[in-house]
Amino acid sequence: MVSSRNRVKQEQIRKRGNNLLRRHNDFWRLYAIHSWTMLEMPNGRIYTYRSHPHIPPPTGRETWERPQPSVHKTPADYGSPCLTDMVLPAVPSLKVLGRRSLLWDLLSEQLSRLCLNDHGVDGCSSRVVV
Repeated sequence: MVSSRNRVKQEQIRKRGNNLLRRHNDFWRLYAIHSWTMLEMPNGRIYTYRSHPHIPPPTGRETWERPQPSVHKTPADYGSPCLTDMVLPAVPSLKVLGRRSLLWDLLSEQLSRLCLNDHGVDGCSSRVVV
């Protein structure tokens, strides 16, 4: 039996592949750009798209002999997503429910001192609300 995570991943791959092929078709329809695409799925199935089924894609030699320079891209040109590029949600403030007492006041004061020592003035992104 296939796990639900694998099913979700398979569905994601299927949708992204279809979306990529549809976008290639849009390039042809909207901008008259010729395109040839080939995708090999993890299961070995191959998907191809040709904006002109009777025109073969240019060979490597034809690519280099064209008057306009060819642009070749690899995964290295796009880099891997960094954790620093990710947008993280703000840390919610901690609200302590219950009666206010000397113990809670001391705890709040201690946490405030730790934040000031670690991050400077007003450096804590989360506040303790008592």
